[in-house]
Amino acid sequence: MSGGRATNVAMSLGPEGWFTLVCLGTMFVLLVKEVFGPDLVVGGTVVVLWLTGVIDETEATRGFASAQVLTVALLFVVAAALRDSGALRLVTGRLLGSAATPTTALARLLGPTVALSAFMNNTPLVAMLTPAIRNWAKRRRVPPSRLLMPISFAAILGGACTLIGTSTNLLVGGLMEAAGIKEPLGMFETGLVALPAAVVGTIYLLTIGQKLLPDRRAPDQELADNREFSVRLTVQAGCSFIGKEVETAGLRHLEGLFLFEIVRGQDSLLPVRPTDRIREGDELVFVGVGATVAELLSTPGLVPSPSEDGPAPAKTAAQRTLHEIVIPERSPLIGLNLREASFRRRYDAAVVAVHRGGHRLIQKLGDVTLRSGDTLLVEAARGFRATFGTSQDFLILGLPTQVGDTHRAWRSILVMVGMVGLMATGLISTLAASAAAVLLMLGSGCLRLARARTAVDVSVVVLLASSFGLAAAVQNSGLAKLLAGAMAHLGAFGPVVALAGIYLLTAVLTEVLSNAASAALTFPVALATAAETGADPRPFCIAVAIAASMSFATPIGYQTNLLVYGPGGYKFTDFTRVGLPLAVLVFLVSMVCIPWFWTL
Repeated sequence: MSGGRATNVAMSLGPEGWFTLVCLGTMFVLLVKEVFGPDLVVGGTVVVLWLTGVIDETEATRGFASAQVLTVALLFVVAAALRDSGALRLVTGRLLGSAATPTTALARLLGPTVALSAFMNNTPLVAMLTPAIRNWAKRRRVPPSRLLMPISFAAILGGACTLIGTSTNLLVGGLMEAAGIKEPLGMFETGLVALPAAVVGTIYLLTIGQKLLPDRRAPDQELADNREFSVRLTVQAGCSFIGKEVETAGLRHLEGLFLFEIVRGQDSLLPVRPTDRIREGDELVFVGVGATVAELLSTPGLVPSPSEDGPAPAKTAAQRTLHEIVIPERSPLIGLNLREASFRRRYDAAVVAVHRGGHRLIQKLGDVTLRSGDTLLVEAARGFRATFGTSQDFLILGLPTQVGDTHRAWRSILVMVGMVGLMATGLISTLAASAAAVLLMLGSGCLRLARARTAVDVSVVVLLASSFGLAAAVQNSGLAKLLAGAMAHLGAFGPVVALAGIYLLTAVLTEVLSNAASAALTFPVALATAAETGADPRPFCIAVAIAASMSFATPIGYQTNLLVYGPGGYKFTDFTRVGLPLAVLVFLVSMVCIPWFWTL
């Protein structure tokens, strides 16, 4: 750290410390309120701290040259290759098999999900499993809410098992290197804690967790996958419905859909009578399940109503495809309505319906202000998934529309296995192994160069790189020393108690902030606490890595939780009810395993 300023800080904060505290407090509020994306908030905070001299230029920019951050960027490309080549389809296609009950299905899914998440980005994995699970649930008449949350939790547990399973582990490894801790974080070192936690967590999800999971299916619903939408469709010239009564047109008894309203100019026909005649230009408002909308859209001359951000696309039914997308936490669409976002013009897609927090939205779609976790049913031109499959604006549920080549799939799997083998043996660095894997994926045709360019989540990279400067500021300003003094009082009851304090501090922060931000804030506190108590800093670093990754109690704490939030029809409190006991179990396992494997 610059000038050795952090080594002789008094327990009381000086002006620099108070200024840093104000900056971090402002950052915390902005992150919680989601005013801007986490990358912009954390990156902007680091720039302010740099310009005001709390950190120097080297500390502010160190993360952008970090091998760990570059490795994260390369691993995004590797994950894209596994998805595009069909490897994940090949691996996950038979996971559900002939399972007949939710417990049996989870028993088949949880183990492979943990294993796969340990070596690849878990967001695309959960995105692909989600529609497969929902289809299975529909056939078995089981609420998908009983399956999706456990899959997200399993992906989180698996990701913490290896150095490359989650960007948080790579970040902590980089912070350890920057702090001068000689031995780097090992490929499977965090697995000494995370693997037992995954075993305990899996047992919990198959037993007690099953009883706590919600059942969002209404008694009168015949389909399990029955989240209701409000759908607005416009009758264009040539539509076979024109001039017909509602009853005669067959719109009175649609399976899963109810004609709720007819909007005609400034007038509204509500309720709709069987004898009402349909005219050209009418806007038909349906309420019902999303699965039935596809059949209705196949009617010539019946198209999604404009969302007031552009003209309706002139496409035939054969040229249209339906997709479900989820608005992630870092999406620039958050806080905008469809008109302000120019959704139709930007993505060449029309929003057919919006679903939020277990309920349908029946207000006019153009007036809906988008939030993280919203699930949108969109009608788009063919090629939508290929164009926006790696977009950071939203996550597309389901597998790619095209079936991957089996040979390409196996080639990509072999490349990944080779990469993990090189990382595990230490023959070359993690960064070099990742770079070699990217070259092989491109050279063997597993991934197109154009896709590789868009595969990297720039916002995650910026957030991770900025976190290095954030950690330096906490250290330089004296905040780490001050908080460590408080933690040292816990150390009077033993180093394990101080370790528990660091873990719980990180765990609470990670439920409301990003994983990277929580790790960056608590890492220097962990180092200072270890110094205050005379303990080895390594177990404290492990505690930060594990606690920052294990986010179960809120849907906003981890990307996979947000991904299943809408499709599962969950409420915010569902995650607290099911996830909080799991978080406690993981904490207890960590407090047993960390002192066991590392000397305090």
